[in-house]
Amino acid sequence: MNIDEIDAATLMPLETPPLKVSRPVAACSRCRNAKIKCDGKLPACSSCEKNGRAAECTSTNDQFARGKERSYVSTLETRIDKLQARLEEAKARKPSVVSIPDDETAVPSRRQSCNVPALEHSSAGGSRAQRRKEASAIDDLVSDFGFLSVNATARDFYGFTSAMSYARLILSACSKDPLPSGTTKELPPRYAAASLIQHYLNNVFTLVPVFEEASFYGSVDNTYAQDTRKADPFDHWIVRMVLAIASVSMSGQRGDQHYLEGIGHVCAALSHAEGVLNPGSISSVQALVMLTEYAMLDPHHFDSWSLIGAASRAMVDLGLHTDPPKGTPMTKGKLDLRRRVFWCVYVLDRSTSLVQTRAFSFNDDSVRVKIPFTKAPAVLPAATNKSGLQKPWVQSHEQALDLIHLRQIQSGWYTDLFQSGRTAWDEPYHYLWQTCEAMRKWFENISVTTNPSMRAFFELELLYSYIYVLSPSPRVPAISPFAAKLIFEYCIRYADLMLRLIDDANYTPPLTFYDAMRVYMTGRQFLDVLQHNTDPLLNGHIPPHPDVKPTTAPPPAMPVVNLPPGDTLQRFNTVRSIHCIKQISECLAKFGMRWGYMSWNQRYQSETASMLETLHLRLREFDGIAAARRPSMWHASSSASSVTSSSAASQAYRSPQSLNSGSA
Repeated sequence: MNIDEIDAATLMPLETPPLKVSRPVAACSRCRNAKIKCDGKLPACSSCEKNGRAAECTSTNDQFARGKERSYVSTLETRIDKLQARLEEAKARKPSVVSIPDDETAVPSRRQSCNVPALEHSSAGGSRAQRRKEASAIDDLVSDFGFLSVNATARDFYGFTSAMSYARLILSACSKDPLPSGTTKELPPRYAAASLIQHYLNNVFTLVPVFEEASFYGSVDNTYAQDTRKADPFDHWIVRMVLAIASVSMSGQRGDQHYLEGIGHVCAALSHAEGVLNPGSISSVQALVMLTEYAMLDPHHFDSWSLIGAASRAMVDLGLHTDPPKGTPMTKGKLDLRRRVFWCVYVLDRSTSLVQTRAFSFNDDSVRVKIPFTKAPAVLPAATNKSGLQKPWVQSHEQALDLIHLRQIQSGWYTDLFQSGRTAWDEPYHYLWQTCEAMRKWFENISVTTNPSMRAFFELELLYSYIYVLSPSPRVPAISPFAAKLIFEYCIRYADLMLRLIDDANYTPPLTFYDAMRVYMTGRQFLDVLQHNTDPLLNGHIPPHPDVKPTTAPPPAMPVVNLPPGDTLQRFNTVRSIHCIKQISECLAKFGMRWGYMSWNQRYQSETASMLETLHLRLREFDGIAAARRPSMWHASSSASSVTSSSAASQAYRSPQSLNSGSA
C-alpha cells in the first residue's frame, strides 16, 4: 500500500484498540461522576459522544492528577513538542560525527550535487531529485548508527557517584595485583628520557602507531616546560606511558631495575587517569591502547584482554569502526587520527584473541575503515628538514602496514576455523592451502626496508600462524599426515628461532607475555602431533598431499632438512624432536624468569616426560645398532652429545620464506 493512500480511517484501529483484554481502564471524569460504565475510547468515550459531551471527555492518567486532566488534543500537542525538541537535538549533534571526505579525492556532498540546473522534463527532474532525497535520507540514517551505542560508556542520567567514575570502573575491572604503593617515579631529566622515547618509537610505535609523532613531541615539550600549566592530563599520561613501556620492555627479570622504573612511571600515569579516561573521546581510546601495550609486558598487574575489550567498545561507541559518509567537512588530520586509532585497536584485539583463544571484540563485517598508512616508494629519500638532516621524529609506518595486513589474514581464518561454526568441513584443505599461500605471499611482500630484527619478528608470526592454521580445529578435527609433517617441521623451526632471539642482544622488538603463550601453545601442538604420528614423523617420509580441487592453491612446500653425513633419517629426526622439546622448555624457563610464571615450564616438562623417555630409548637403540656396525676403533656418540650437536642441524634447514610455492 502506498503511504499516500493511507487515511485517518485506516489508522483508526491503531489509535483505538479494542478493549478485549482484562485490565483496569480509568473512566473519564463525566462517567466517573455519573457512576456509569466508560469504555475508554479515544478521543472521547461512547457515552460522551452520545450525549454531545465529546469535547469535555477527559481522563486521569499517570501524568495528570484527578481534577487537572488534560484533553486528548493537548496531550498530542505536548507529545509533538517533545518529538520536535528531540529532532532539533539530533540535527545539532549530527555534524560532529558524520561525513568525512576521502583522502585525496574530495567528493562533493549530496546537498551540493542537488544544486543542478533544472532539466527540460519536470517529471524526470522530479524523479531524479526524489532519488537523491531518498539516498540522502538513507545516508543520514546510517550515519546516525554511530550514536546508537554511545551511551554505553557515557554518563547516565544520574551521573557517576563521587565514589565511582568511568576511570575507576575501567581500572577496577582490568586490574589484577595492586600496584605497590609509594613507587611513583619522578620525571627523569629530558636527556635521560630521550633514549627511552627513541627505544619506544623504534620498536613499539613502528608496529602500533597509536598517536602522531608531532603531537607526542608537543606533549613532551609541555610536560618538561617550566610552566606546569601547559601540560594537560593527557600530556602527562602519554609521556609517562611511553617511558613505562620502554622501561619494562628492556627488563630481563621481574623485579630488576628496568621493571621497577616501569612500575614507577605507570603509577605516575595513573594519577592522571581521571582526566584522561573519559567516555566519548578518542584520547581515552588511545590511553587504553597504551595501557594494553603495558599489560602485555606486565601481566601481573593488568589484564590485557579486559583492557583491549574496553578500548574496542569505546572505539565502537565513537563510530571509529566505520568511515563516515562523504560530504561533511572534516580535516584530514582528524580523519587520519580516527583511522590510526581504529587500526591500532584492531591489531591488538586480533593478537589478544588469537593467543587467548577468545572471540573478537568486533567482526570484520562491521569494519569500513581505510588504512591510513601506505608504503613509500623505495627510490624516495628519507624525510629531511631544511638543514638537510633527517627528521628524528619521522618514523616509517611500513611495518605497521605489514602487521595490519597479517592481522587481517589471521582474522579471516580464525573466524572461519574457530568462530563461525562447529560442523566439520568435508574437504578443508583447499581452504587451508589458500590461506597458507596468502600468508606466504604476505611475508614475501613485506617492506624491503624492514630491518633484520623486524623481519625475524614477522617470521615468528608466520611460523606461529602456519602451526595455528594446520592444527586441529572445529572445522578440521582430524588433520592429514601431510599437515602433521608440516606442523612437525614448523614447530622445530619456531622453537629454534625463538630461543635464538631470546638470547640475541641485538633483537630489539619487545618479547611480550603473548610470546610465552605462543611458545607453550607451539610446544603443546608439537607434543600432540608427535604422540599421534610418532613413527611416520620420525621415519622422515613425506606423506602424499590430501586430495583437493585442481584450481586450489598448491600446498605449502615441505621444509628441506640437510641430513648429516653418515646419519639416518630415523635417528636424525629423533634427535631433532628431543632438541625441540628441550628448546621449548628452555624458552618457557626464560620467560618464567622474566614474568614469574615458572609453573608453565614445570607443567610442560611433566607433559613431555613420557615422550622424552620414549625418544631417548629410541636414540639409544639407534646408537647401539650403529656401534655394532662400526669398526671397534669408532666410538658411539652418546645421547647427550647427539642432542647438543643437533643445534646446528636444526638451524641448517631453510626457513619458510626461502621456500617456493610449489609442492615438495
